[in-house]
Amino acid sequence: MTQPMNRDAPTQGRRSAEAAEPTGPTGPTGPTGSTEPTGILGTVPVGLSRRGALGLLSATAAGVLAGCTALPSSSRVTRSGVAASDTNALIETAPGPGEGDSAEDIVNGFLRAAIAGFSDDFATAKQFLSDHAVAQWKPLETVSAYSGSTEPQVSVAANGSFTVTSGQVGVLNSLGVFTPAPEGSTYTGEFSLATNSTGQWRIVGLPHGILLPLSRLMQNFAVSSLAFLSRDRSRFVPELRWYPRSSQADSLVSGLLAGPSDWLAKGASSLIPRNAERAGRGVVVEGGTATVHLSADSDPASEDARGLMVAQIEQSLVQISGIDHVRVLAGTVDLGAAAQLTPMAPEVGGIVGMSEGSVVRGTGARRVTLASDRVLGTSDARSPSLGADGAVYALSASSLLRLPRGQGSASVILSVGDPSAGAGGLGAPMGDRHGWAWLLAEGRLTAVNGSGQRATLESSWLQDGTVAAFDLSVESERIAVRRTDGRVAVAIIIRDQDGRPTGLGPALEMPRASGTGTRGLSWCAPNAVCVLAAAGTEGGGVPEVRLVQVGGAVNTLVGVRRARSVISDRSEESLLIVDEDGQTWQRRGAMWRVLTAEVTDPSFPLP
Repeated sequence: MTQPMNRDAPTQGRRSAEAAEPTGPTGPTGPTGSTEPTGILGTVPVGLSRRGALGLLSATAAGVLAGCTALPSSSRVTRSGVAASDTNALIETAPGPGEGDSAEDIVNGFLRAAIAGFSDDFATAKQFLSDHAVAQWKPLETVSAYSGSTEPQVSVAANGSFTVTSGQVGVLNSLGVFTPAPEGSTYTGEFSLATNSTGQWRIVGLPHGILLPLSRLMQNFAVSSLAFLSRDRSRFVPELRWYPRSSQADSLVSGLLAGPSDWLAKGASSLIPRNAERAGRGVVVEGGTATVHLSADSDPASEDARGLMVAQIEQSLVQISGIDHVRVLAGTVDLGAAAQLTPMAPEVGGIVGMSEGSVVRGTGARRVTLASDRVLGTSDARSPSLGADGAVYALSASSLLRLPRGQGSASVILSVGDPSAGAGGLGAPMGDRHGWAWLLAEGRLTAVNGSGQRATLESSWLQDGTVAAFDLSVESERIAVRRTDGRVAVAIIIRDQDGRPTGLGPALEMPRASGTGTRGLSWCAPNAVCVLAAAGTEGGGVPEVRLVQVGGAVNTLVGVRRARSVISDRSEESLLIVDEDGQTWQRRGAMWRVLTAEVTDPSFPLP
């Protein structure tokens, strides 16, 4: 049976797929053919712009959440008021403490005011606190998010303090890093109160941070990608962050100055000097140009380093609507133009697959043959991949074939087991931009170069035999791994100066992508992975596609019946599903349509 190119566990031989004309306009998703997206964080458009792909789910999710996860009006913690400003923008408001309010009233009032606190810099919320508590409280140090279906509950403890509990879907820290919470997680906050000099109850002890419904989190924070660099300084390595909308530009620059998170740091770099600081007015936006003011010692001195530093700042800031150009000043020195690098969401070439024993590119009548069965030396090749250098990879029995660009015959660069035993030991290969082919070889994550040399991939969290599927990110510097227990994690690839992979960095666990029913795995945007999962409660028995931001939101799409694998170009969320019959389905709007049944084993190359 032909294995789709999701880098799943080893292939089991070739299946002869019948050539078929595309079926009707709607996919086999149920009686109505409906495939409308559902999920805790909203809908996702397919075919995003390059700017939109970098902040996958941010704007669309916010729109949906505004209507579906607001605080229930029946809760003790009631909905905040909304007032219209002179500019017709809506401003959330909440009342301050009232004369003679009970201790419980004060706790509930504080929770309401904290939700509305972005409109007045939490001034109203601070009225519920003692002077000492005001000095100690840091509202944005930790933001705990809950779904509207799990409203906070306030209870009184035996010692007279109050406990606030709610379901928890994630936590946002002061660095803008969002960590999704495992299913069933609970937030617990302890509040202690005392009367002030006028006999009024005030909060004297409370947790740092605030508790927000998801809708308010999405309304008040913007999702953006920080642009760090690969070790060879030729590509951007993005990291998703959540920053207050009111200070998004300044926060993005501050995030770049602070450097990548620990899980990225071993494989990503930055050309911004360690002692660089924001200066003066920070980021000033006028007429579509953002001028970034940094301290005089922020100048990296060399011309090349200046260009790369400016490129990092520019690529991060142009995600903000209204910013089209970026100018960076180190003191009074203009650091000049940005270096020209491949964007974070680059153009990706067409589909590569198998057709009548040959490796082809494209699915239509004009598809191009990349390697014929004669050149490959076999009529039973399968699972093709195209390297960034133009080399064609394919499996034959238990061997990995490589055909360099322009060569007339393929060579074997890896073999496992007994060739007569079939393809039980190798999974579908993937060529990265450094000239290495990645695949599963007898359950082990393996990278091999064109000479057949294997890389030793050291990892503290990944053991041999535990990898069920994997995929590389669009810039070839990060890997998503699905383990045999259904857990999904993302990690940076550690490489030496020649691009040889030497290991994997720490695992960033993706709890909402994991599960016992998880199957296919693919990057579907620069900062998001998608997995194929068992049917949900509302799917009518149809498998789901879960789109999970790396450090952010989750969205669920209804897939197609008998779905086997999910595939994407990793850049702009061009989603494909391969079913058990060998048909490849493409998502168009809210519908799945058959793209091809003639080209099998589809994959997208890495640019």
